[in-house]
Amino acid sequence: MAMRALGILAIAAWTALMSAPLRAEPPALPPLVGIEAGSRAAQERTALFVELKAAKNEADAREIEDKIWKFWRGFADEESRRLLEVSREAQLRFDIGNALLAMEALVKHQPQFAEGWNQYGYMLFLAGSYDAALAAIDKTVALEPMHYAALAGKGIMLIEQGKEAEAQAPLKQALAINPWLKERNLIIKEPERKN
Repeated sequence: MAMRALGILAIAAWTALMSAPLRAEPPALPPLVGIEAGSRAAQERTALFVELKAAKNEADAREIEDKIWKFWRGFADEESRRLLEVSREAQLRFDIGNALLAMEALVKHQPQFAEGWNQYGYMLFLAGSYDAALAAIDKTVALEPMHYAALAGKGIMLIEQGKEAEAQAPLKQALAINPWLKERNLIIKEPERKN
């Protein structure tokens, strides 16, 4: 009798195990323009954002962020990499004008490179062209909806313009993607409601 009960339990456990999914499917992300759904790059992107969301501490999150930045920059072609370097060198000399020219050339050369638009937006911001910077950031997010840094940058730009309430939406969107967002302290906490 005990042997039969054990057999029934074993069959029940095996049935439950076989009916459960072997592994949970990662959440579907909004697509990155330029990569095909299901491609190796799309799978890598999904894995990176799943890993970021699951990070246990700030140090782990920063390591994953570094991988994401490398992933985003990996879509630059040779000319775009050269222009990014020209811009970086100009920035080190505090030559915002030439850094901005390099970024303008980059987005004209490779218009579907999301990180190019993000860097262009940053240069426009440094040049004080906030409206143009916001437009470049919107282009970044249109190409890469998971670009939490661009969303956070948009929030910062809006705050700089005195639009703190308007800044909350992109900041919250960025925080939803990256719970370890450096700019999370800019999000205004809503007062608790008393019942």
